[in-house]
Amino acid sequence: MMVEQATIGDLPVIVAMRQEASDWLAKKGINQWAVAWPNPEAQAERILSSIRAGETWMIRTDDGDTAATVALDSFSDPQLWTESEQAEPALYLHRLIVRRKFAGLGDDIVEWACRRAGQLGNHWVRIDVWTDNVGLHRYYEQRGFKHVRTLELDYPSGALFQRAATDWREQADADKLAEQPQNLPTSSPN
Repeated sequence: MMVEQATIGDLPVIVAMRQEASDWLAKKGINQWAVAWPNPEAQAERILSSIRAGETWMIRTDDGDTAATVALDSFSDPQLWTESEQAEPALYLHRLIVRRKFAGLGDDIVEWACRRAGQLGNHWVRIDVWTDNVGLHRYYEQRGFKHVRTLELDYPSGALFQRAATDWREQADADKLAEQPQNLPTSSPN
């Protein structure tokens, strides 16, 4: 798999991937992305702006097939994040979309995003998640994200999560090691 910056030519691919994801979610009874937010034109412009800023990435197979896309940027929505949170160095994960035939790739993309955020000097990776998609909440929690709060706004993604900009598996191993009793010598050898 290769991670590369999206180009303007990728816009139709991203929009189509979002629709594929929306259709799949609808079959599961989840209304996430059923309607472009706030409308199709504004959604496309937001994605295009992210592409132009170099903040949208495409994940492709070695033969060039598009497997996934993700956006990672520094925009902290003041409707969602407090002033003190906005003052902390963080990158924000958006539009993580994995084509169904590449299911499972999301874990690697999350890890890539967290490593990238850390390499760029950020302390946090944050995400606002569709408020009523509790399965997605669990997905991120299982990958080291902590629930910050859920907001009731006229905005569909009010469940806020964050995690340290590190590899969560390494952090989990360190946490387990810290929880284990330490066997310290009771006397020094002669």
